[in-house]
Amino acid sequence: MTPYCLNIHKTDTLADVCAAIERYTCAVKARVSPDAPYPVGLRLSAQAATELADVEALERFEAFLGERQLFVTGINGFPYGAFHGAPVKTAVYEPDWATPERFKYTLDLSTVLACLLPKGAVGSISTLPLAYQSAVLDETKLKMYVRQITMLALYLDTLLREEGQHIVLAIEPEPDCMLEDTDTFINWFENEFLDEGRRWMSASRRRTPEEAEEILRRHVGICFDTCHFALAFEKPLDALHRFERAGIRIARVQLSAAIRATIGDASLDALGAFVEPVYLHQTRVRPPRRSTVTRYPDLTAETLAAVKAHTGAELRTHFHVPLFWEGDGALGTTHGDLSPEFFAHVAAQGYPLEIETYTFDVLPPALRAGDVVEHLVKETEWAMERAGKK
Repeated sequence: MTPYCLNIHKTDTLADVCAAIERYTCAVKARVSPDAPYPVGLRLSAQAATELADVEALERFEAFLGERQLFVTGINGFPYGAFHGAPVKTAVYEPDWATPERFKYTLDLSTVLACLLPKGAVGSISTLPLAYQSAVLDETKLKMYVRQITMLALYLDTLLREEGQHIVLAIEPEPDCMLEDTDTFINWFENEFLDEGRRWMSASRRRTPEEAEEILRRHVGICFDTCHFALAFEKPLDALHRFERAGIRIARVQLSAAIRATIGDASLDALGAFVEPVYLHQTRVRPPRRSTVTRYPDLTAETLAAVKAHTGAELRTHFHVPLFWEGDGALGTTHGDLSPEFFAHVAAQGYPLEIETYTFDVLPPALRAGDVVEHLVKETEWAMERAGKK
């Protein structure tokens, strides 16, 4: 069964998380998995994670899930703070991986997941791709990204050795971030992360470079969001093959679709309904039969005015639209890239799937299929049918 990510709901506090599960997740389970345990794509803010640092609170939460036949194998640890109801935009990338706040938050999530993770399962925690590209960088900060993720990998290795709980940090490439596509991720992983991580871990001679690399590869991988790779004009199956050849662990595959359109009067009018103040919608334009891509940091009225100069080119924007949506004639989506071959490969490799359309509250009214439960059920049925599990 494919879970959906709870970041579609307001889950800023532990009370929010429990309320969302009680009201929405249990209703979805009743429709798609009434007689079997159902996975929860948990999302915890830093505040909720801190609340669960209390042993009794964590035990109560574990019992709360068990009583409802719910279980957890993954946590979304990307947004640190509030994620609904007010502008998020580039703040979603803060604090970045050079800060103690990001390290502590992810450490807390690791402790929570180690308690909730079913025995024998492999869990994952998704996280931001180091930082947004506007971050001021120097050699010290670049090394700090690696150092802190290496320290977390060591902690996760301790959890595996001492408690038998295998957890992977799943770094999620995203447009306009330090790691945004296949090239930037593989280059960083091979030429910065492994090099510096091996050197630092083996400096005390407690581990050989080979042992250090084994730990890093075992506990650090990728959260593969299909919408994000669509923004890079990459086919998801081709990108997966490249990560596999590089020996990078696919910790989670997030099923999501971006808007795509051929630029013209009708499509620009339709795109106006998707301009909204909460989330960042990085936008890309590529002319026919050319590889040059023009980049815009967000989908705004100014962006729509600027892209008129590219009439006839293809536009894609980082707006997660429902997986089942076929488009409206003026606009289409990238869900066609999630082909039978893609699903067959993911199934053959046993990669965990998660539905991640967090934008329900800011979708144009015509795209809100009934209430949020109906929306989630339709997405789940769409995914499960294509995954051959229905």
